[in-house]
Amino acid sequence: MYQDACSALPALSWFLSKFANNFVLHHILRAVLKDLDLWQACLIYPLVTRSLMPHVCIDPNLHVDTSSSFGVGFVIDNRYAGWRLIEGWACETRDIGWAESVALELAIYWLTQQQYRDANIVVRSDNTGVIGAFSNGCSRNPARIDCIRRITSCLIPANIMISPKYIASGENLADPVSRSLFLGYHSRLDCTFPLPVDLAHWLVPV
Repeated sequence: MYQDACSALPALSWFLSKFANNFVLHHILRAVLKDLDLWQACLIYPLVTRSLMPHVCIDPNLHVDTSSSFGVGFVIDNRYAGWRLIEGWACETRDIGWAESVALELAIYWLTQQQYRDANIVVRSDNTGVIGAFSNGCSRNPARIDCIRRITSCLIPANIMISPKYIASGENLADPVSRSLFLGYHSRLDCTFPLPVDLAHWLVPV
């Protein structure tokens, strides 16, 4: 029932593995406290449900990509959406893998904005790390874990599953968008969804 909260297990598992005996004192890391808060929120409800509606397989030819030199974006049906990364974004635990995860996150927000429901949707990316982290529901990077959690929280109410599919960089239709090259696309996608605070500080729509 709680498969969607598997992203809140790695920090707890790592923390428990450090107890060599019953007498060693440990400092609880912020990531561990966040995981405990999430599980408390999950387990506090006496009734937990999961939709049994069948998922319709959909392949909208959606591509996501990131360039550390400019920004992130996605392309669908020859239309694009792009954001510029604000200088200074690559700090703390934010790295190129985080930015790649953000590109996927933004695409998910657009799908739910478009009222996709009860579907298994193919999303193409040229980053195997992002595909692996999302498929496994976990990552060692705290910033990427936050992305996975936000994505999961967005997918659950709409009963959507995502099937990330690897493609070579040369075949990624979103590659030009991530590098601020918009010629050749039909139009810009209308992205009216609000950005989470953690993202709004580092992204500017283009």
